[in-house]
Amino acid sequence: MILLVDDEEGYRELIARVLTKAGYEVLQAADGLEALSLLERSKIDLVISDILMPALNGYALVARLRAKWPTMPVILTTGFLPPAKTMMNGSVDFIPKPIDSETLLGMIQSKTAAQSQNTGTNS
Repeated sequence: MILLVDDEEGYRELIARVLTKAGYEVLQAADGLEALSLLERSKIDLVISDILMPALNGYALVARLRAKWPTMPVILTTGFLPPAKTMMNGSVDFIPKPIDSETLLGMIQSKTAAQSQNTGTNS
């Protein structure tokens, strides 16, 4: 299950359709606080999050994710050039907006395959 977090509803819906068409189950959240609530209640395999959002931005979301789910794969997105801290010492990947669907799907496959190897499970 992929958790897609973006305050731009239209953009979030578009990416969700791409992911669903590719065979992924998708939950959506409009900000980091809603994302944390969904993470508590659902089995999430990967998080894709915008950086600039109200309530709880992508950086703060990643910080809270790392505290509770340290191995959760994360892909951050933004329409702006990523500052150095976007890479979070390699703990997250980055893809610029507008998102190229093939690049995103390749990143997801890579992250979920690595996660499966680390946990010994299949996604």
